[in-house]
Amino acid sequence: MNDSLSTLPAFEQLSRIPLYVPGKPILEVQRELGLTRIVKLASNENPWGPTEAVKARLASVISGSEFESLNLYPVSDGHYLRKRIAERKGVSLDRVILGNGSSELLELVAKAAFMDGGSAVIPRHSFAIYGIATQTAGGRIIESRASATEFDADDILRAVADDTRLVYLGHPNNPTGLRLERAAVERLMKNLREDIVLVVDQAYAEYEEPADYPDTASYLDQRPNLLVLHTFSKVHALAALRIGYGLGSKELMGYLERVRSPFNTNHLAQVAAEVAVQDLAFEAFSREKNGEARAAFMLQAGKHRCQLTGTGGNFVLMETAFPAVDLFNELLHRGVIVRPMQAYDLPNHIRVTLGKPEEMATFWNAAGPLLDGGC
Repeated sequence: MNDSLSTLPAFEQLSRIPLYVPGKPILEVQRELGLTRIVKLASNENPWGPTEAVKARLASVISGSEFESLNLYPVSDGHYLRKRIAERKGVSLDRVILGNGSSELLELVAKAAFMDGGSAVIPRHSFAIYGIATQTAGGRIIESRASATEFDADDILRAVADDTRLVYLGHPNNPTGLRLERAAVERLMKNLREDIVLVVDQAYAEYEEPADYPDTASYLDQRPNLLVLHTFSKVHALAALRIGYGLGSKELMGYLERVRSPFNTNHLAQVAAEVAVQDLAFEAFSREKNGEARAAFMLQAGKHRCQLTGTGGNFVLMETAFPAVDLFNELLHRGVIVRPMQAYDLPNHIRVTLGKPEEMATFWNAAGPLLDGGC
């Protein structure tokens, strides 16, 4: 008798879903290679934080201040953080939902949308969790034509099928760093079928210049089936605490609350994010430093004739003339962790997080000799 779980229909389906492979953690590389100095430029973390104000708030909870202690459950719906977010974004409290990172919110909306099947349109070379969340919730993927150098709103609209329930849009997109211009965003908002939920992942929006960036949250009143996602993992530098949020209509939030687990965000994450969401100065500082790092990277990449894609986020996508996994492994043995992009159907690209000047110097000291023949 074959007692393998893979013979069961549900598990057979799960076996066909790719695993999400994160960037290698520093401790793992230390253990595997015995290196003492390692620079991680693989997971788009902000190297400049968290701030002292965030650390002080966390310390007060850990020390057991009144009404706040680690032996108590957190506020299940994150009321106080949601209130801060609502004030910052100019929306009512009932239009904000919290997630264990914005990735959990991607899973929640897929779970809600695909209870009776259906499809999701996902631009090519998009964040892997869009597809994984769709498939694990029982939906099917329709891939639109977007390439590593082009994002096409009209092609997204053409890809929509009769059973489409969701459209995912990274804005700017990870890993390509591309985003839609304002006119294309407006076409998408206007022409996408009203019964489809448009999920806009703005994880890297805070790295964009506010005056130039078409924030899709400005369309919330025009399109009820719009979910705009943000995370505290990137510009706010709270990746270890796993906290993100979504903005949408009261009706949509109500449906997502029905599939949200109680206590899905922990108390330390909530209180740290309460401080971080109000710190506009740190956001501006991080954005400035990111711009400086991008300009310096472009200069060095030009010396090696390397082709870069996109202008958004705190990372760059760099094309290589040879399999990126080979460059990744060579850099790993030199103590530099980057992200090879073969899982995103980009076998000759690596993604490099923009770090502090000394981290980028370490990258080029390691990568430069390997790229002397050109990318």
